[in-house]
Amino acid sequence: MHDFITKSIKLHLVDPHDPSKRTRVLLSLTHLVRMEPEYYLETDGGRRMVSAVGAGEESAQRERGVKRSFIIFDDMGNRYEGYAGSREAQALLEQIWSESA
Repeated sequence: MHDFITKSIKLHLVDPHDPSKRTRVLLSLTHLVRMEPEYYLETDGGRRMVSAVGAGEESAQRERGVKRSFIIFDDMGNRYEGYAGSREAQALLEQIWSESA
């Protein structure tokens, strides 16, 4: 039997029903069912440009400044923006991703 700690993170919904309301939602990690990585570059204007990264190319792309975030899916079918979370939340998502590999 393993010890566990209940964790929750606050994230933005990707496609809220009312786009004018950018609600932050508290998501319990027990409801997280899938994560999809998104790769991006930050430009001088602060915009994120999504970039495709093939299997096995991740470390080489990180050296070129490509960063990773996640789209999070919960058990109700909602999608969340992983980069909307705090640094601690993003680190937790990275840990979950690396442990699931």
